[in-house]
Amino acid sequence: MSIYYPGNVWLLLILIPLILSLFFWNRREKKLFSRFADVSLYSEYFQNRSQFLHFFKYILTFLALAFIIFALLRPQWDYEEKEYSFSGLDIIICLDVSKSMDAQDISPSRLLRAKMQIDTLMDKLKGDRIGIITFAGVPTLECPLTDDYACAQMVLNSINTDTVVEYGTDIGAALALASRSFQSAGGSNILLLITDGEDLAGNAILQAKRLSSQGVKIYVLGIGSEEGTFIRNEKTGQQAFTKLDAKTLQAIASIGKGKYFSVTPEQGELDPILSNIYASESGRGRSRNFSVLKDQYAIPTAIALIILLIESLFLPLSRKREKV
Repeated sequence: MSIYYPGNVWLLLILIPLILSLFFWNRREKKLFSRFADVSLYSEYFQNRSQFLHFFKYILTFLALAFIIFALLRPQWDYEEKEYSFSGLDIIICLDVSKSMDAQDISPSRLLRAKMQIDTLMDKLKGDRIGIITFAGVPTLECPLTDDYACAQMVLNSINTDTVVEYGTDIGAALALASRSFQSAGGSNILLLITDGEDLAGNAILQAKRLSSQGVKIYVLGIGSEEGTFIRNEKTGQQAFTKLDAKTLQAIASIGKGKYFSVTPEQGELDPILSNIYASESGRGRSRNFSVLKDQYAIPTAIALIILLIESLFLPLSRKREKV
């Protein structure tokens, strides 16, 4: 058995002074009687009343009150299947984890800033499913579509550029993997591409057209500065220049019938993207069966009503003995 409102247990304390009052009610009744008549007349005045039944009616009342309090605790036991219907979007995030995302033209770095944005996004989701794909030279489905945000958060925290399988930046391959990941999805499909836009493979536009033909809307968050900066390879010591390719990213967003946003050193949060998505998209209905504990508050409530009904049938009168 489980109690849904354990905080209401303190209500049982109400019974303590009521039960204690039973031991003093006779003395108090006599005291009140003495205000209007002589105490010696007390037994004669109440000669037709049954002390036992009078006491028994109090016990029944207190017992009914105890069951009512038990019902307020909302007891639960046994399991039942319930179907919950809800609507939501299916959002897959394609996150660039190539070495250029270590550039610090966006503080603290492009990748860390992107992860901060995604973290904020997950805090504001409204029953939507989220998936995460990371990509550099090859894409990886890190987290399939799920509404378990805690799990997605753990995956996000583990992402860094050191886990890259193959160096490079192939946006098109990431979009192709997203297309396959959406095939079993049941909601409205949204792809959020977060990258600096340096598509070394050069097939991002083609894959964006394929995604768009499948009804997937593509929103793009460009991260970095168009002025660019140098990044240093810690292993070789060589430096490479990297900058935001806003033109390519704007083209991808346009083909995907979404919008392009940018994160610059001065501005850029995911709030505008999320607001735009919720304003223009409506999630498809979904349902899921859950095994939940049954609410059993009706049982103690019914018992309390039966006890009160029984209590009302008793008249605290003593039987009159016929004189012979």
